[in-house]
Amino acid sequence: MAQIPAQSFAPVSRSAQRIALLGMIAGYGNALGFVELGGVFVGAMTGNTTDMGAALASGDWGHGLKVAVIVAVFFSSAVLAGLVRRLGVPARGFLIMAGLLVLTQAVQGHPAQRVCELLFLPAFMAVQGETISRFSGTAIQTIVVTSNLLKCASAVAGWLASLWPGSTAQRPARGAILLPGMAWVAFFIGAMAATCALRLHAPLPFVWPLPLLAVLYADLGHAERQHEPE
Repeated sequence: MAQIPAQSFAPVSRSAQRIALLGMIAGYGNALGFVELGGVFVGAMTGNTTDMGAALASGDWGHGLKVAVIVAVFFSSAVLAGLVRRLGVPARGFLIMAGLLVLTQAVQGHPAQRVCELLFLPAFMAVQGETISRFSGTAIQTIVVTSNLLKCASAVAGWLASLWPGSTAQRPARGAILLPGMAWVAFFIGAMAATCALRLHAPLPFVWPLPLLAVLYADLGHAERQHEPE
């Protein structure tokens, strides 16, 4: 199979910047949703599917159906976001994310607050997952971290194997360790920031990520206009 030239990929430094911002946004949103919706995730469908199956099997229909709604909203929102990415300008996904956060903030204190959060927050995470998921030619999903930990661990193992005396193993590219590892670190920082915002009763917690989304929109929009690689 022919090798793709390295210059067809975005520089690792640019990908690292994007992953840092996206990871913090995802960790922040997932932590807010976890607290607001009573212990269910808005971006981790593996955990939600396990939770839903356990709840329904044990007869806890209320909780099981709530989680089922989150999974359904996430999936349908990902389909719509995928259409936007393929038919329009992918950077618009960040505008959609910003709108969902503004709507979520606007309904705080309203009787329909929990219902709106149940719809808006999973949609927010799904749109992020569909807007950008390739960095320097590598598929990295910023809204979940399990796969990123495995990718980072595999790259570290490859690096260690390359150091073994007599080994012919090829040393992984620096981005293979840095990018998935940074995705985990950024997610962790974002989750901590959301928790601090809630504990300190900070005003307008749902709109805090808007400046980061603005930076990402400008960055990705410029890259699209210049036809720059991912």
